[in-house]
Amino acid sequence: MNVLSQITLQYALDNIVDLVVITDMKSVIQYVNPAFLKITGYTAEEVLGQKPSIQKSVHTTADTYRQMWEVILAGGWWRGEIINQKKSGELWHSNLSISQIRDDQGTPFAYIGISRDITEMKRLEQQIFDMGIEAIYMLAMAAEAKDNVTGSHLQRVRFYSEAIARELGLSEQEAVEIGYSSMMHDVGKLHIPDAILQKTGKLTPEEWNEMKRHPEKGAAILGEKSFFQTARDIAACHHEHWDGTGYPAGKRGTQIPLCSRIVAVADVFDALTSSRSYKNAWPGEVARAKISEGKGRHFDPKVADAFDQLYKRNVINDIMRKYPIE
Repeated sequence: MNVLSQITLQYALDNIVDLVVITDMKSVIQYVNPAFLKITGYTAEEVLGQKPSIQKSVHTTADTYRQMWEVILAGGWWRGEIINQKKSGELWHSNLSISQIRDDQGTPFAYIGISRDITEMKRLEQQIFDMGIEAIYMLAMAAEAKDNVTGSHLQRVRFYSEAIARELGLSEQEAVEIGYSSMMHDVGKLHIPDAILQKTGKLTPEEWNEMKRHPEKGAAILGEKSFFQTARDIAACHHEHWDGTGYPAGKRGTQIPLCSRIVAVADVFDALTSSRSYKNAWPGEVARAKISEGKGRHFDPKVADAFDQLYKRNVINDIMRKYPIE
């Protein structure tokens, strides 16, 4: 029975579609199954006696590996996604689980890693994401076209917002989400009459009241789907002021979502430095000073300070050059 069990185990490992790696307690590879060799392009001779880091890529952060080993050394089972590198240099996405192997007394004597190649799944996810961003951009452009605003405005606000979010210490995922969601900040203008949006003179009180409804209209357009939560917050609150004097709800301070506070700075700076039917473009330094002047009143001081640091390092000017005002 023991011999049969060992043969069965060997066949199972040899035929499983997932990649299996077994190392000793020094992380030296003792076994890899055929799926590992097929996916990575290595031969058994090339990997046995090596460490799994032979396939490490720069796309998986040191922090990910640190967290992984904290769990494993504590006796846990780590699960997560990493990006590895094949022998050819080609990258592949791995859904990896790794843990210790213990004997009957509970003493660890090896590590086992089981991973699944999810490269194609990640490619499809990216394709769907890109299609979503394209749809967002087209919807946002439809709104901006009513106001005679160009697509480059959307891109500048997007990447200003991303940069500010990173400067504030938000994760890359959060920064990117705030960036693409920012493009829908004025989508509510789809419901504002052209006569108001394109008026060159001063708006009447009635027209101004109608204009101030576009944040709520924008939030309504974006519906209830969780994908648009950040976009809804931005659309609804990007005209709120830190001191409570904004619209439509008069929110103040941290009552205003952080994403909205970020986009408020990005949008105002871009509006100031762009030409409109009723004004000329302001020089960058003058607009920067206006942002600083609004700290604690219009803008969250921390967000305004983050923007100022980016301006000093020419990050803002680099974005302006990449997406020039048309």
